[in-house]
Amino acid sequence: MANLKAKIQTTGKLKGKSRAQKEIVAQNITVGQFDLALSDLADVDTSGQTDGGMMQFDGSSGKYEIRTELQNSNLKISSGTY
Repeated sequence: MANLKAKIQTTGKLKGKSRAQKEIVAQNITVGQFDLALSDLADVDTSGQTDGGMMQFDGSSGKYEIRTELQNSNLKISSGTY
């Protein structure tokens, strides 16, 4: 077994050394917990967010928008047989 030394600092840097000049590969890394919302994404406009709203892509703005009415000639909803 190779003689390996590794050091993880609170700055997020990982340093390692191997006497046999072997490659050191991280097997499992946990970065942390994130509190992320749709409004944090650059291509999502949540200004119309309301109860019953749905997210739909708008090709002219290049963003996903929240709408309560879906009016688009490209929209097709296939629901199956009942």
